[in-house]
Parts: sequence; structure tokens; C-alpha cells
Amino acid sequence: MTAGHVYSQAPRCSSCEGRALLVKEAALALVEESLGRLTAARCPVEDGWHVFAPALDRK
Repeated sequence: MTAGHVYSQAPRCSSCEGRALLVKEAALALVEESLGRLTAARCPVEDGWHVFAPALDRK
């Protein structure tokens, strides 16, 4: 497994508030395990995916 497969070891994206930069499969697995409380989105800057909690990440 690479760092992009494990949330706690994933590199952080400086353009996206330090969110973990994951491979798509890892991000989607976290969404599934969260029973829909998390959402995955492709990073607009780096090559990778982020997860976030819409209910908590209101701006």
C-alpha cells in the first residue's frame, strides 16, 4: 500500500486546506464505510481525491 491508500499516511494538499490526498479507491472506500456521512471529490489541483464531511465542512 502506498501513502495515498492510508488516510493517516496520505500526503496533505497545501492548496486544499491540508486535506489528505488519496487514491480514488481509498477515498471511495472511506465514503462507503462512513455510510454516506463522507463525500469524495477529485482534487482540483493535485492528482488525487479528497474526502470531506458535508455536514461539518460548511463555509
